[in-house]
Amino acid sequence: MNFPIPDFVPVPSAEIMQTISIVSLIVGICLVDVGLIFQFLYKRNFFCNKRKGKEKKATALWIVIGVGVLLIVNHGIQLLF
Repeated sequence: MNFPIPDFVPVPSAEIMQTISIVSLIVGICLVDVGLIFQFLYKRNFFCNKRKGKEKKATALWIVIGVGVLLIVNHGIQLLF
């Protein structure tokens, strides 16, 4: 199905879309790496010895890891096709 795109809709070229996907893939990899590193450091009690607030920090780190994985999967599939 090939629908005509109106002239007032800005559509980037294929090269720009590929560049955006590559940058998003790299950002996703960095988010996963940072999330896993901080998750490891919080498990080791590297940053704080108190137990308060540890669950909130762990939840935030899992959200960062999840967003990174989502970016990797989405833009990795885009680059394959």
